[in-house]
Amino acid sequence: MDERRTRIVVALCGILGVLILSAYFAAPFPQPPASATVDQIAETANKYSTLLLIGGWLQITGTMLAAIFFIGLVYLSRAITRLYGMLTLFAAAVLLSTSLLEATLLMNVAYATANGHPQTALNSWDLMTMFIHVFPIGPAPLSYLALGALLLGSSVLPRLFGYLALLLGVGFALVGFLGLLIPAVNLGIIALLIAQELWILAAGVTLLFRRGPVSVSSSAAVDMARGSISA
Repeated sequence: MDERRTRIVVALCGILGVLILSAYFAAPFPQPPASATVDQIAETANKYSTLLLIGGWLQITGTMLAAIFFIGLVYLSRAITRLYGMLTLFAAAVLLSTSLLEATLLMNVAYATANGHPQTALNSWDLMTMFIHVFPIGPAPLSYLALGALLLGSSVLPRLFGYLALLLGVGFALVGFLGLLIPAVNLGIIALLIAQELWILAAGVTLLFRRGPVSVSSSAAVDMARGSISA
């Protein structure tokens, strides 16, 4: 596959991933209160079981496509063997693993209730609500800080995307830490999630229509040259 086709595939993964995740976040699913009882969770799960299952599918599929988009940026930047490239690959794996676990718990709320295990459904719901803290602590900051550093050393996207990615990474890290101490700060995760979706969408569209060969920074070129010589 030539570089142009690779760009198109990677860009479409990012755009489609954002659209699917947007559908997931926009799903009209009522949020039970934090103090919800077993009966309240069971009632909600029985009423919205299909929506819970579809929500899990949307989250897994959307996150998987976003992870492919991140990996594709590493590939197009020719940075698979560079530190920031490897960190981005690692971050994509952590991000997808986190999403898989959260989606599993979400779907288990429906399945456990249907199988007559309402207490298990409540436990799954309680565990799932913790991901609002987990996501901005590890997966999100690592993903965008690594991506930002990666993009600043490559021309695969305009440098503005690198700076914005770094800003997102710092924002997620701050919200992740402060949210543990000040619950009201967790509201900031909503704005960051929206900003994240806009970043991926804009990056995907830009990559889709961007032309010209990809170049890397001089230091990266030296690293690749050394690797070629040593090989």
